[in-house]
Amino acid sequence: MRKILKRIVSPILVPFVRWYLRKERKFVYNGITTHIFPGVFHPGFFHSTKFILRYLAGKDLGGKSFIELGCGSGLISIVAAKAGSDVTSSDLSLKALENTKHNANLNKVFLKIIYSDVFDSIDKTQFDWIIINPPYYARKPESEQDLAWYCGENFEYFRKLFSSLKDYTHSASQVIMVLTKGADVNAIQGIAKEYGYELELLKENPVFFDEKDFLFRIKSKQA
Repeated sequence: MRKILKRIVSPILVPFVRWYLRKERKFVYNGITTHIFPGVFHPGFFHSTKFILRYLAGKDLGGKSFIELGCGSGLISIVAAKAGSDVTSSDLSLKALENTKHNANLNKVFLKIIYSDVFDSIDKTQFDWIIINPPYYARKPESEQDLAWYCGENFEYFRKLFSSLKDYTHSASQVIMVLTKGADVNAIQGIAKEYGYELELLKENPVFFDEKDFLFRIKSKQA
């Protein structure tokens, strides 16, 4: 029944979302107002951002070093900064970085905003928290907007992530990543294993129809 409903609703829902996101939109989360630029990942329409934020709620972020890889609109970074973290926000999309800067100014918080492909332009720092909302579909991105969704035909994003992660963590670092059922989670877990990591499932989040998001903690198998 869910699959039938999905086939009926998707042809209507997908064009509507694309139409809606063609303009800058306002989005409010727990009293934090953001503006979402066209082409930037929208935390209201896509559930992964709110899934991460629900996990972070109540965590002690005060005085912690915190990096958001793939910051998009900057909402997670802003929440962490308001909780007292020293926040670095990075993205490979210039539009996303512009959007994050705009929202940081709007909410009067300081973020260290860096253009970076994963950790390429990040000084080697052992972060207390690393939050990753990655592109997870195995396809080559053809546009800046695609960078939020496609990790490369051979999962290049994840190979770059897991090969460099050790330089940015300490024994107590919390490395949190969200994936979706539609991604090849087994392939991503296999790449993590190649580089000495495992994905510990923390939470599952049913979204709609047969969709589901997964929240993982990335752990070194040598720890």
